[in-house]
Amino acid sequence: VGEGDTIVLESCEYCDSFLNFSPTLAVILNVEADHLDFFKDLDASAESIDVFKSDSMTYPTDKTQYFTLYRGGLAVIGDHSVSAFTETGRQTVSETIQYRNPMAEGRGRYLMVYEMGGTQYSLYNSYTQLYADKTDYPINGVAVSDSGVYAILSSSESYSSVVSLYNDNFALINRYNKNSFVTDVAIDEKGKLVALLSAEPKGGTFETSLELYVPGETEAKQQLSLRNGMAYSCSFTSSVTLAVLFSDSIVFVSSDGKILNEFDYQGETPLLTDVGDDGAAIMLRRSSISAKNHIIVFDKNGKTLYNKDVDVQVDAFSRFGNALFLMTDSEIQRILLDSGEISTVQHQADPRCILAVDENEALICSPQKAEYIKFQTS
Repeated sequence: VGEGDTIVLESCEYCDSFLNFSPTLAVILNVEADHLDFFKDLDASAESIDVFKSDSMTYPTDKTQYFTLYRGGLAVIGDHSVSAFTETGRQTVSETIQYRNPMAEGRGRYLMVYEMGGTQYSLYNSYTQLYADKTDYPINGVAVSDSGVYAILSSSESYSSVVSLYNDNFALINRYNKNSFVTDVAIDEKGKLVALLSAEPKGGTFETSLELYVPGETEAKQQLSLRNGMAYSCSFTSSVTLAVLFSDSIVFVSSDGKILNEFDYQGETPLLTDVGDDGAAIMLRRSSISAKNHIIVFDKNGKTLYNKDVDVQVDAFSRFGNALFLMTDSEIQRILLDSGEISTVQHQADPRCILAVDENEALICSPQKAEYIKFQTS
């Protein structure tokens, strides 16, 4: 019909028939409850069109903001708002909150939002708030698993630290009361193993210990002393290896309590850390007079994958698989860890953080907007 290389057509959404086309440009005018003999409800209609990826996402600006990846998309938590987006940029959660010093952790189907140093917390799925509660004492940390098992680190009148463990129905499983100072808690992705990281004064310094528990059991499965000094963070990788961060080193511990690797920073100062399913990345400052920074990347079992200097001033970084993304004030660099190949994309945003989506794409998050930065397929 007609002439030329361009055709404009209107496509019906019934039976998802519009998905049979591969348009250069698609315009969605509205979404309403129609063809309910095929679509279960309005949410099902929205899911059906959630195949057209946006290049950016906008959200409310707050004085304090925390950004995290969630179910392939983005969650933005502020003093007064919670916003969640799918990987295509469709907003699924937009709620008003009143949180002081808001933080969040996203894992599997669940997003946990809490007040660091406050008493409020809430759990979300992709569409709504599932549960909200308050603790009796200030929250010092949380952990959540893909299965919905979650933990809250707090204290009590009688104990320096109290870790409360809950199942996916929000019922209490265990409460671990500790006289030592628990600096962090972690849960593996399946919710089968809980790690408590503790520090106690000893001989003018601190001694860090690690306890591994099976949910529902009161006795630790494994208990070991790591080293002198205070560890401040622990996280499970996808291989159920625990990465433990000290101010002067990183230690990797297996699920059966064996130390797999211990990397000493040799007096260099840690500037940035990124620990997740794929392993850990650390950026160290060589010295106070050197412009060079030192990056070390470990795999999910603690094996060193990358160990080199960088000359650029890095504000933030994030890793996914074989790719490490570095954010400067004007560009994003991608380093492929196996080959050392470096690619660069310029940006004009005012980003606060960077989140690696996959090996070819990252999100840079500014106060009002998050944008996808794309690289050629590795």
